[in-house]
Amino acid sequence: MTSVHFPSHHKRAPAIFFFFLAVLAVIHFLEGSVSLLQAGEPKTGFAYVVEKGDSLGEIALRYNVSVKEIKKWNKLKGDRIFEGQRLRIEAVSLRSYTVKSGDTLSEIALASNIPVSRLRDLNKISGDRIYTGQKLQLASDRKSIETPSVHVVQKGESLWDIAKKYDVSIAAIKERNHLKTEVIRPGMTLSLKDGPEENRTKEKTDEGDSERFEYKVRPGDNLSTIAERFDVAVSLLKQLNGLKENRIYPGQTLQLRPTSLDEAVHVVRSGETLSSIALKYRMNVSDIKRINEIEGSKIVVGQELRLKGTKPNVYIVERGDALWEVAQAYGMGVGELKRLNGLASDRIYPGQELQLGTAPARSFGTYTVKKGDYLGRIARLHQMSVADLKSMNNMKSALIHPGDQLKVKPFLQKGSEWLKISEINWDDLMGSSGGLRKITLGNGPYYGSRPKARRQSNRRYYESARLSLWNTYKRARKLQVALDRKISKMGRLSNCLNGWHIVIDPGHGGLDPGAVVANLDGNGDKVYVVEDEYVYDVALRVYVMLRLNGADVTLTLLSPNHLIRHSDPPVQTFVNEKNEVYNSRAFNRGNSRSHWPKGGRNGNLSRRIAIAENAFKHVPKNRRMFLSFHADIDHSAPNVPLVLYYRSRRTGRPDRASKRFAKSIQSFLGAGTVIRGQNLYVLRNSPANISVMLELRNLAYMDHAWALRFEELRQRDAEKVVRGVVEYVKKKG
Repeated sequence: MTSVHFPSHHKRAPAIFFFFLAVLAVIHFLEGSVSLLQAGEPKTGFAYVVEKGDSLGEIALRYNVSVKEIKKWNKLKGDRIFEGQRLRIEAVSLRSYTVKSGDTLSEIALASNIPVSRLRDLNKISGDRIYTGQKLQLASDRKSIETPSVHVVQKGESLWDIAKKYDVSIAAIKERNHLKTEVIRPGMTLSLKDGPEENRTKEKTDEGDSERFEYKVRPGDNLSTIAERFDVAVSLLKQLNGLKENRIYPGQTLQLRPTSLDEAVHVVRSGETLSSIALKYRMNVSDIKRINEIEGSKIVVGQELRLKGTKPNVYIVERGDALWEVAQAYGMGVGELKRLNGLASDRIYPGQELQLGTAPARSFGTYTVKKGDYLGRIARLHQMSVADLKSMNNMKSALIHPGDQLKVKPFLQKGSEWLKISEINWDDLMGSSGGLRKITLGNGPYYGSRPKARRQSNRRYYESARLSLWNTYKRARKLQVALDRKISKMGRLSNCLNGWHIVIDPGHGGLDPGAVVANLDGNGDKVYVVEDEYVYDVALRVYVMLRLNGADVTLTLLSPNHLIRHSDPPVQTFVNEKNEVYNSRAFNRGNSRSHWPKGGRNGNLSRRIAIAENAFKHVPKNRRMFLSFHADIDHSAPNVPLVLYYRSRRTGRPDRASKRFAKSIQSFLGAGTVIRGQNLYVLRNSPANISVMLELRNLAYMDHAWALRFEELRQRDAEKVVRGVVEYVKKKG
């Protein structure tokens, strides 16, 4: 078992104390983390919980067993499995593991039933730092198989058989051979490797996508050149590698990016306890309780726990923080903050310590306590710990009353200095009814009609459109025209986007709601988040702010009964209404299900592209931008914003203009934001010079789904996108 470091006053604690903590962590891990092999159960097996996108073939390949065996163990008659289903896996011999967000070396070693030291040796790791996506070897006695370039399918072979034989993933074979299903035929030739030309292209184009985590120092290197090459600050390199001075030597391995263990904040996940969190970060439970002013042992999913104390002149970056937000919060200029910290760009990382000067004068936002509020909810809303909130307001107890004014972290407050949001009368914009009756609700307002339900009651609940497609479109246009008139009377925030035409594509909509995920409210009761309803609200906020900065903007979808919405109380969630329509007269003449927006290349996506082509008809190509908004639902993806640009699957070549834009907006969306090239239809066929898909939140993480319910957080997401667009255009000139 790995050694665990505790603060000095516990060094002489009885051995049973350490044993007890370790046992607690193992018990928690084995109960809560079923994606890993369970420790101590090689003979009896373990339970695997099916995740979204899993197939029996992939699961079998992952655990070195056959599909037939899984079916036998679980008495399955067919190949169909569903998300959340528990599958029994017997006699597992796991050889490798791909690190997921939040994993630690100790947890993986415990779950794989091997010593940490052995895990380090197998993977040539000197410390404990690992990173998301890293593939760790768990055994070394597997026979290496030389993978040929192609394989000719034999009678009776399945894709799983071939993947297992050559140690290649099913997904990789499908991608290389452009297979949409796992069906193959005898005599078919399957490519198992990229050709030399593809490999060269891939090496060249992947460099900016999968960022280096470590770097081995070469002769002639110094910290400044390494920092510039990998877009990190010298101060961060020193922080991550424990360097007191700038001296480095050839052969030295430097960590380039923070891991979750380097961060100052932990967001509680399902099944976690204070003991397991303390062991993960090599802390004492009492220290976590002290820093966060926790009296008992109760913590809730999504709760933000601070792991480090901060000095008055140091700010520790959290996921989602942008440099311009930090500068604004402390009354500093971005240039000054960059100079103090040796930053060559605006990019910062979770866990990075930013020097704020000798005596920073922090500015504060103000929050007015509402009926039903409690400190935990207010703290989460403003990305603070309860301890921070109490300290900032000199509070000795957690007692608050409606109407109380609390100082809060200023990032989320309306009245942003940069956007001059105080000049935008959002309440007035919500009154743009177009002559339709305005219906005030906690998740509204609605216009003309409202959903029957006051909240989304379960994953399957939906309400169909009440009008024909044509009449729904006419009502939606009436509502949108009224909004446009209001915007045109508001003046401008700036003219920097003059000449640009931007198409905003709210992901999903109509018959396709996107993801519908369960979450918890402040009382621990279930609530449900519907992706397309929230994405549409964020898209509309971006629409308003882009127009106020001079851009012409077109939406691909319209709603017939709502515009920008409040969400108070947030437990009154938005309802899945299948009533959005395409923003095009031509696409709303019929009234069959096939005419409504829906998923699929031949329907939904191609019509969105057609709307963009029409909008760009008389616009110079270098003044066209296409922004598609989504919320991800992928447990294997990071819990940070994701920006996707087009990259050819066949050649590996990226859309360079879109990639440059993605890199530019990365820093404005906040610390941890990931960019990646992907072969997506809507990006491949976009008529714009710049086309990206923005996965602003990942609903696989409960704190992200929680955040979308709050108007303040949706507004913050929208402001970041607009700031990124404006600054990119300014720099482009």
